[in-house]
Amino acid sequence: MNGARGWTLGVLALAVATGAACSDDRLAIEETTSALSVCDEVVPANRFVDGIPAYAQCAGFENSAIYSNNGVDTSATSLGADWIRTQQSGGYQCTELAHRYLHFRWNVTSWLPRGNAGEWCNTQPTATSGVVQTTAPVHGDLIVFAPGACGADATTGHVAVIDVVDNARAQVTIVEENRAGRRNAAQSCATCYLHVIANNGSSGAAGTAGTTGAAGTTGTAGTTGTAGTTGAAGTTGAAGTTGTAGNPGTDAGSTTAGTGGSAGTTGGAPGAGPGEATGGCAIAVADPHAPRGGWLFVTAAFLIATRRPLRRRS
Repeated sequence: MNGARGWTLGVLALAVATGAACSDDRLAIEETTSALSVCDEVVPANRFVDGIPAYAQCAGFENSAIYSNNGVDTSATSLGADWIRTQQSGGYQCTELAHRYLHFRWNVTSWLPRGNAGEWCNTQPTATSGVVQTTAPVHGDLIVFAPGACGADATTGHVAVIDVVDNARAQVTIVEENRAGRRNAAQSCATCYLHVIANNGSSGAAGTAGTTGAAGTTGTAGTTGTAGTTGAAGTTGAAGTTGTAGNPGTDAGSTTAGTGGSAGTTGGAPGAGPGEATGGCAIAVADPHAPRGGWLFVTAAFLIATRRPLRRRS
């Protein structure tokens, strides 16, 4: 790296001597990062995407090759076995940033699009490349402009790296080289987007996954309602009492029927003359099917209904 720095300082001295230094790119900026570059440029922070800087063209190197060994440091010549060429010629072309970003950010090495940027959607990436063409952009995708589309060069087209996606406005914020800078572009400007399958659309290094929240406690089961009480069994009605037999009549031959109740004693003494009815009883034909004792009530009912006075015989 000391040799590289020495080479860079030599280039810087030459640039200062010839008045060709990239002084316009060294204006006041809030945050900068210095890296080894052809012009020893201090790149503004808004021209970085995932730690990869977009360099401005520098006088005297517009047609040179570009090499890098880590995606940040660059050189016009290879400075070691680990340096790869990111641009055949043309200096910091838009394609140089795209190649450097794919290789060092996403380790895409088996396939890189070639030719003018406007042609990069003409051929599908190989199955083993880890890259696919899409129509919906995410952070880290390449946006390809057809020749003449949205201000792209009418012959070569253009390519840039997407930093921010604003779907609500159908825009993307891109970082680009050749005309080094950051700007917005309509999503409809894209011929296609080149998407690295490993890219989940997050910005910067992937953070540690958050821990899964503890499972909620299971709610307490509701209590079972108290069973209803069984109603008390109905009481059995008391058995009806049997009426006591009627008392015998007080006077022999009285027309008043004896009252019901317990069986009466034998009627009073015979009347004074023959043919008198015996007290308390009446002649009735017994119903063989009626329950015992029933004839007393039938006879009493008959006597009450007729109420015919008995004539005493003397």
